[in-house]
Amino acid sequence: MRFFKGTLRAVPEKAAAAPGGQGGPKGTPELSSGIRVEVLTMENHLLFVGRLKVLGGGVLELRRDTGDPLPQALYNSKVKLRGFQKNSQPFCMNGTVGKSSRDFWQVENLEILQNRENRSFFRQNTDLDARVMPSGHYRGTGREATECKVLDISAGGARVLSRNVYVEGDRFQLEAELLPDERPFSVVCQVLRITPRKGFKYEYGCKFEALNEQEQQRLLRAVFTIQRKILQAQRE
Repeated sequence: MRFFKGTLRAVPEKAAAAPGGQGGPKGTPELSSGIRVEVLTMENHLLFVGRLKVLGGGVLELRRDTGDPLPQALYNSKVKLRGFQKNSQPFCMNGTVGKSSRDFWQVENLEILQNRENRSFFRQNTDLDARVMPSGHYRGTGREATECKVLDISAGGARVLSRNVYVEGDRFQLEAELLPDERPFSVVCQVLRITPRKGFKYEYGCKFEALNEQEQQRLLRAVFTIQRKILQAQRE
């Protein structure tokens, strides 16, 4: 079941909502029932991770995968939804909570958030041990794999702490085991930002390259699983 584009409004950052046209504004996401989403406050505090169901008429229903009770919702309170479409393109929307119970939330009055909100999210703190190996356009010497830390990760990139010296534009292969019961991820990273740290280490802000749709979905599922475990630990 598809979500009709004409029911959404595009909201540029720091701008008023603009009604969408007959076919929906450019960049309007096409949503399908079953998509995983993050549900956050407007200050980007994660409330829960769940799956959406398209009810039609510009209304979405949200439930938890695990079947655990949902937090109590205030009627007409505003929330933010972030996820990936079936084509792996990210989307981010605001909406208001209508009907709700311990099992489901209904979110309506949806507005698309564009630009920066769609580019950078799902960044989960990890602090995991991993390995890096130079790949592609690397100007330095030495090709052996070395230990590093993955400080955080998203479906589009990661923040990596390493003693290796790279410059902006360099690429390296990152191998990381995010979940103990899944095979490790091996992705090519391009260095976008560099921050020197104590102990002759460097923090690299990287984007993933040539990550196919299947691996991106697997990575997204892993990030959601990590988030769910953290939320469960906090409740306990």
